[in-house]
Amino acid sequence: MKKIILSLALFLLFVCSNADAYQIEAAAKTKRIPMGTKIELETAHKIESDKVNTGDMFSSYLTRDVRTQTTMILPRGTVVRGSVLRVKSPSLPSKSGILYLNFDHVVAPNGSQLPISAGIAGSFNLDMDGGIKGGENYGGKVKQNWSKAGSIVKNSTQWGIKSGDDWFKGGKYIVTPFSATGGAIAGAGYFAGVSIIDLFRKGNNVDIEKGTVFELMLLEPLDVPVSE
Repeated sequence: MKKIILSLALFLLFVCSNADAYQIEAAAKTKRIPMGTKIELETAHKIESDKVNTGDMFSSYLTRDVRTQTTMILPRGTVVRGSVLRVKSPSLPSKSGILYLNFDHVVAPNGSQLPISAGIAGSFNLDMDGGIKGGENYGGKVKQNWSKAGSIVKNSTQWGIKSGDDWFKGGKYIVTPFSATGGAIAGAGYFAGVSIIDLFRKGNNVDIEKGTVFELMLLEPLDVPVSE
């Protein structure tokens, strides 16, 4: 009799355990965010390349909900954490610093940490291998200097046209050639002088301000536990 009662008790325990396991499994539903999806994030604090080290952690937040028509997958404010992968210091001539960030995981609404594979998709000046640059390198500086020199010539020419007509009728035909020539000389001097200085100047560090908004692209699908 005792053996029969014990057997019944073990059977009921087995049935109940299976029922609980089924309920837990049924409740563990997920929604997939496809590979290639872009999510918008906002930095939670300032990140400066000259003040961080490899392995330092950082946080950012979702700026918009990620959802289907019927289900919230990740609400606005969801934390996305990462770490500094590598830092490249500025150097000569005018080579900017580069900051490499690795995005580790998303903190899901249920508190679980979901590993992600993602890369920055926009809003920053990116190097070819995905690092964030602190500014233009020497070639970019030269282009900026040339553009500035062109503006000097343009502004000087426009000044001659306007001022000549203000002085006397037809005066622009006399004043403009002189102002344009002066602008060309000033522009050439500016271009040469600043470009030479840039040869002996280090580039900029990477400074990402708190509240900077940027896009992150998922390189692999992300399955998120949801409640329906």
